[in-house]
Amino acid sequence: MNKRLQSKIAKKLAQLSKLLDSIDEARMINSDDPETWDSDTLDNLVANLKEALKLLADKEHPQQKDNFGEPIILEEGLVSLMDEYYSEEEDNEDYD
Repeated sequence: MNKRLQSKIAKKLAQLSKLLDSIDEARMINSDDPETWDSDTLDNLVANLKEALKLLADKEHPQQKDNFGEPIILEEGLVSLMDEYYSEEEDNEDYD
């Protein structure tokens, strides 16, 4: 089992968990109660959702492509890390 990969995943999951807690604060907005309509809460929601998406998606080089025309990955996102983790798990099961 790849400890480095597990460490990367654990770090990103911890960051995502904090963001999700912050995102959950937007639930206090009630469409029937103008007293709860807070633009700062919505601004924070937008910022936190953007950060959550950054954690989930790969960070790609904006201009460079590899030999197959695919974008060069600068940093793997959580989705790719999880795919890699489960792929390694399947490969390990095949060898057992």
